[in-house]
Amino acid sequence: MGIRKYRDRWVADYRDADGKRRVEVPQGPFENAAQERMAAQALLTKRLAEVAQGRHQPLSTRPTVAEVCDRFMESKVNIRPTTRRNYATLIEMYIKPLLGRRKVQAVTAEAIERLRFQLIEETPACVANAYVARRLASSSRWSEARAKQRAARLKPGVRTINKLLTMLTMILGYACKHRWIEHNPAEHIERLRDPRPVDERAIDGNILTPGEIRRLLDATDDGCYRMIITTAIFSGMRQGELLGLMWGDIDWNSRQVHVRRAWKEGAFSEPKTRNSVRKLDLPDFLVLELKKWKLRCPKSELDLVFPNGSGNPQGHSNLLARGFYPALRRAGLRKIRFHDLRHTFASLMLANGTDVVRVSRLLGHSSPVVTMTVYAHQLPKEHYDDGDKLAKLVYAEGNPLIPADTEAVVVPFPATTADSKA
Repeated sequence: MGIRKYRDRWVADYRDADGKRRVEVPQGPFENAAQERMAAQALLTKRLAEVAQGRHQPLSTRPTVAEVCDRFMESKVNIRPTTRRNYATLIEMYIKPLLGRRKVQAVTAEAIERLRFQLIEETPACVANAYVARRLASSSRWSEARAKQRAARLKPGVRTINKLLTMLTMILGYACKHRWIEHNPAEHIERLRDPRPVDERAIDGNILTPGEIRRLLDATDDGCYRMIITTAIFSGMRQGELLGLMWGDIDWNSRQVHVRRAWKEGAFSEPKTRNSVRKLDLPDFLVLELKKWKLRCPKSELDLVFPNGSGNPQGHSNLLARGFYPALRRAGLRKIRFHDLRHTFASLMLANGTDVVRVSRLLGHSSPVVTMTVYAHQLPKEHYDDGDKLAKLVYAEGNPLIPADTEAVVVPFPATTADSKA
């Protein structure tokens, strides 16, 4: 036992906690045999310490990336169904096909960077095959030929690649927690930047102008769809929050709506974040329209504000296919997401001078930082003369370059000890 030569390599030879003999080769490359011998000694010292502390796990028994993914998903007992579905899509479409067979300790930062570059250049065949398999498994109406045709056009964008890197960071962090690896190789991998100018990215192109809002509402069939789209635009509520809204959530006296729940994945759930449980002020005209709608609204045992014809919760796809998308086409507008009505609300509120913190509360964001990150470029560009005031304070006396009528800011400086004695 100890370090010794094995097949012309210096190795660490030791017994694990079960008394089983282990032989490990130190990871190179090494310039000479002396360096390799020192590395073998360091590896032996490390492994013996792990055995003594009861935290040694032989490399051969450590899980593959696919096994870590499965255990990671099993550990997520408190995530929402939509979040679980998004995680599963990234894992099944990208992580397992690209890295699933590797032992988790064999995933390096270099391998992840190569994966990132590969996805930028083209869609790997294993990813396309995974896409076809998921399509065929999810719906019997898809033929294999159609799925392959769609897979041929599959090209992950910047946002998808960045989401994948974040997912890898979470999964490998889980592996670190269980000591299958010593450090997280994905933690410091750089994310991609959107090459387009800020004002050309999707959120800007998908925001409706006041004129486009009027066209959309005029083109929407009078009834449930018109009311839900109107409420979305003038409240900023999420689609699930609107579908889960009940008449008891509306306070007619204070003209407020209390957001308490959301309808997602065929079930009621709590809103997205803790701050999403909130009260919203409604415009007078919307309160009046909601009162009129209540008289015509289909009867619902669940007391829903926007039920379907039988009084049950409205389906997401039904709202889009029968209400929202046809209204966009009739109005001659570009196809946007229903969620972009929320972006429209936030952007127009900011452009109208509403404070960012206030807008953040209306949207139910977890923090105003989130609002600033998404909508910073929507803030009105204002000009302040703070620099002139500072210059006036410092150089006011006898400086011909500073106008005499520049308002000065008087800052009371505390007296020094010497001044006090004087």
